[in-house]
This record gives sequence, structure tokens and C-alpha cells, in this order.
Amino acid sequence: MMDQARNLRARAQHLLEKDRNVGIKVITVTSAKGGVGKSSVALNLAISLSRRGKRVLIVDMDFGLANIDVMLGVKTRYDLMSVIRDHRDIREIIEQGFSGVQFVSGGSGMIELLKLNTNQLGIIIGNLLKLNDIADILLFDTGAGINDNIIKLICASHETLLVTTPEPTAIMDAYALVKVVSTQEVKPNIRLLLNKAETENEAKAAIAGFIRIAEKYTHMKIEELGYILRDDNMVKAVKQQVPLLVSYPKCTAAINIEQLTNRYLLCPEKLKLGFGAFLEKLLGRNNLLEL
Repeated sequence: MMDQARNLRARAQHLLEKDRNVGIKVITVTSAKGGVGKSSVALNLAISLSRRGKRVLIVDMDFGLANIDVMLGVKTRYDLMSVIRDHRDIREIIEQGFSGVQFVSGGSGMIELLKLNTNQLGIIIGNLLKLNDIADILLFDTGAGINDNIIKLICASHETLLVTTPEPTAIMDAYALVKVVSTQEVKPNIRLLLNKAETENEAKAAIAGFIRIAEKYTHMKIEELGYILRDDNMVKAVKQQVPLLVSYPKCTAAINIEQLTNRYLLCPEKLKLGFGAFLEKLLGRNNLLEL
């Protein structure tokens, strides 16, 4: 046990000193309200990115209510709790989805994941540190709502995609999330994605209004990523457990997602985070080295 802890500290120190800007891009996809289609958007964006040559790994961070595996129609053998409880290496729990997208299940009904102690978190981190050779993009799909873990993840990530809808309650909840992160010492890079818009004009007006209000009252500069129009095929795809880009690739929402991906890839590239820098921002340097 002492050897394992010593090796983990040595690895963490190496990452902090040598691996700050190497390899992987860490993206968090989040929403402040359930029902906005966040996980479906995350999954289909991952597929679209993978088809453009990116190696994407989705980590379902909706602990206890994980659903990426359900949306893919995959019965997973292991989840993140297996790393803790069964001492599985994280590579053993990586599953294959559509179009080359890899994913890690967060586990459903696993209340233990909501109460991880420092030693258990250290085990997961020790495994996560090994993944920067298998993915260009690590995509965290968070649970809905606002809590400390989500806020830390947003602030530590290379960038965050904030998914909302034109519904007033969804807009207000998304604004509440921005307001909370605006008080943090590390200001995150947030791009806004509006889902389930009835028309292009509605989408553009909602996006412009949100960005204007957020900048005025929180001094956060939110970047526009784009929108996805309401499409019944999105619901059908979820029911069929086959992602929209696979089941209905020519529908309106699928075309919107492909356009979003093209726009995302054209955005100016910011400095990539190595896992060392990501974990230092997430946990704090002292906490990381004390694991």
C-alpha cells in the first residue's frame, strides 16, 4: 500500500512538472437543469468529432444516475465503482460505442460514488492519470444541477459546453450556474449551446440575450457555440437506444449537430491541458501530492 501511494505521488509530481500542456483536451458538458437533452447532445457531438478523426472518450460523471450506456443500448460489465470496489484498472472498464467513441459508465444507483473518501478518489485518479495516451478529447458528461463537484470540474476543464433550452426555467438555471462559477478564483471557458429551439430566430435571440445578461451582471464572457432545432427524431433515437447521428443522420437536429461540430473545430485553439494541470486545478496542488 505504501509503494502504491509512493508511486502515485511520484506520478502526480511528474505530471505537475512535465505534462501541463501535453496531449488531451478536457471538455465538460453540463446543464443546470434536467431534461434539456445534455447527454444526448454530448453523445452525438462525440460521435461527430470521432468521425472527424478525433479520439473521444466520454466519462459519465452523473454519479448514481448515469445513462450514457443506456442511450447506447450497451450493458456495461463495469463502471467507475468497479475501480474502487473491485480494484479494476480504468482501461478494463472502457467500453466501445458507435463510430469509435469510447465511454466509461458512471454507474446507476451507486450511492457510494456520491460519498467518495480521499483514498477512493486517489484510486480513481491513479487510473485516470494513465489515459492521456488513448484520447485526444476527454469529455465529461455531468449530472444536471449545481454542486461543488460540478463547479470544480467546470473550472478545471479546458472548456465547458453549457447546454440549455429556450424555456425560461432552463435559461434561469443556466444563468444561476454561470453566476456561481463567476465567483470562483479560476474563471472557466464556457460556450453556450441552445437545444430544442423552435426556430432559428428564437435560438439566436435566446443566445444573444443570455450572453448579454451574463456579461452585464457576472462579467463572464460566454461564447456562442450554436443551436439545435427541436426535432422529434431526437426523442425517437433515445427510445431506440441508437444515437441520432446513426439512426437519423439526415434529420434537422443531426444536421445542426454536424454544423456545431464544424464550428467548434474552427474555434481558435486554446492551450491544451495535460492531466497534471487539470488535476491540479481540480484538487489543488497540495491535495494532489498528498494522495
